[in-house]
Amino acid sequence: MKTTVFDLIWKLKRALEKQGHEKIDLHRFTHEKAYRKEILLNTDINELPMSQGLQEIYNDLLEADELELIKEIEVPDKQSAGKEEKPEAAPLNHNPENKSSYKPIYMSVSIIAILLLAFSFIQFSSNTEVTPNKIATNTTTNETQSIQPILRAQNNKVADLDSNRNSTSDLKNTSDLKNTSDLKSTPDLKSNRNELETSQRPDKAESTSVVNERMTQATAELVTSEPKTIFRIQGSNTIGEVLAPELIKAFYVSEGALTTQLVKGKHPVEKRLEITYPGKKEASAIPIYAHGSSTGFKALNNNETELAMASRRIKDKELKLLDKQYGNLRSKNTEHIIGMDGLAIIINPSNPIENLSIEQLAKLFSGNISNWQELGGNDEAVKIFARDSNSGTWDSFKSMVLKKFGVKLSPTAVRIESSVELSDSVSKTQGGIGFIGLPYVLRAKALAISDGDNGQPIYPTSFTISTEDYPLVRRLYIYEPNTIGAQSDAHRFISFALSKAGQDVVKKAGFISQNIYQTRPVLTDTLPPKYISTVKDAQRLSLNFRFNSGTFTLDNKAERDLERLIQFFEAHPGKQAMLIGFSDSIGETAGNQALSLQRAKAVEKALLARGINIQRTVGLGEMAPIASNQTKIGRERNRRVEIWVNSENQGTYNTATR
Repeated sequence: MKTTVFDLIWKLKRALEKQGHEKIDLHRFTHEKAYRKEILLNTDINELPMSQGLQEIYNDLLEADELELIKEIEVPDKQSAGKEEKPEAAPLNHNPENKSSYKPIYMSVSIIAILLLAFSFIQFSSNTEVTPNKIATNTTTNETQSIQPILRAQNNKVADLDSNRNSTSDLKNTSDLKNTSDLKSTPDLKSNRNELETSQRPDKAESTSVVNERMTQATAELVTSEPKTIFRIQGSNTIGEVLAPELIKAFYVSEGALTTQLVKGKHPVEKRLEITYPGKKEASAIPIYAHGSSTGFKALNNNETELAMASRRIKDKELKLLDKQYGNLRSKNTEHIIGMDGLAIIINPSNPIENLSIEQLAKLFSGNISNWQELGGNDEAVKIFARDSNSGTWDSFKSMVLKKFGVKLSPTAVRIESSVELSDSVSKTQGGIGFIGLPYVLRAKALAISDGDNGQPIYPTSFTISTEDYPLVRRLYIYEPNTIGAQSDAHRFISFALSKAGQDVVKKAGFISQNIYQTRPVLTDTLPPKYISTVKDAQRLSLNFRFNSGTFTLDNKAERDLERLIQFFEAHPGKQAMLIGFSDSIGETAGNQALSLQRAKAVEKALLARGINIQRTVGLGEMAPIASNQTKIGRERNRRVEIWVNSENQGTYNTATR
């Protein structure tokens, strides 16, 4: 007897569910290899009634990416074999010569059987109407097309009629029954109702009621609705292009997700992450729209997102606008720094320039310097590439470079929305220059940048960005309104992103993790001798503590870093810590030294309260500035506390001022 691959899969589904297996998603089983394979590898098909047919297609079920659902398979006809007629045993008083005495009985039984058969067929025909379920309007074209051949195969099977039975020939001509060719010519699943004739021979057709049930359930299960949206996240392209999708994927994998798939939207910066769980039919989705930092706050205001991504801190006007709906979005519980990023200045690889000051950058991007020869480079025109006006990258560059010197971006600049596209354009354009997040340097050339006359040129590296020593460093934010529930997926995702596991994902995505590590930095002769002698033989940790402007209160990042620092010392119990405070150069030297020590002691107090023993606390005042003291931002960067630890072979520090 012949059957189809789909028929065998249907029987397998029914058999497993009867044995107590959780409900099998038919659409996923027929279209997703991984889902199908997981079920089959945990099933002993030899114990199933259709095992011989399954064995013929078993390898295809395991390995094939696409199944031929209407392919016919030859399987033994157990039903027919079981009904094979056996010779009747002769009765004890049987007389072979007395055959004529049985003829009236045979005739009577035959007449009754024919009448019963005719009556049953009339009753049976009236119940054989099948109307395929109307496909939901939101089902995709591909899904509908995948259903049609399956249903046609089932219809053709049911419509194989036994035209040779004389006893039912009159019934076949009744006006109530339609020719089966109508069914085969049906153009789509919205066809008119059709009546199906079924054969009385078990090797040609199955019970119509069984087929009806299969068709109805198959249609219902193969038609999938749009995935359920769990939460939405909008804003920064720097975060949304790579980092956010990777973090969300890792979060749901940690929560037990079976599959995660990133689906591209109509726009290049719009994506949707779809998630499935073992044993669950419905898929879930997280839309990720990355049109720029400002769009995230606009979406919050319009209730179009739950979380907002930003590659710069929320502006005062945005804070005020959203305060009534969401409260203070600059509080520790709503403003989350999920990673660090350096705003790299990139040029074409053929350009010999190695470093620039921020003032030179302002002149280049405003058009005041139009040829690289003015800076000692090649005789080439400067070609400017910049991010679009919605971008947080643009906002950061504008505030850190252009506004600092009161200039505007040159009108000749080419504005680009995608970080990858901008980097690619600079690397291919002679004389090109642009600004970009550190992970997107790619084939372009990154420059060392200095801030002011006292600042040394610093390359953007993981360490100089994590300590915020590099002049063009920025924090990457996700804003979580206080309306988000503590048990919601959105809140648990934030907690994951801030954890050690989440920060490992940040590093893998090419951004700067906030997980703490130690290193021995190069100490050049340009540094003050007292600073060099203080940190001799010590190693520096990859963080600095900074404070809210004009206060001795730790900022939100520093509050989180306290927890990370505790974890570091718990993992390194033999380490001894030294805190070194610094100040800006505004005011008297002695007063600045006292202020720097006071800041270091503020950190010491916070660490002692958390059980961390501090070996020394040092205040070095205005020594070793990393930024210009002529700007507010520069002064804030110089007001810092560095964390140093003893080397493996060192018991105490050489010098310290208490």
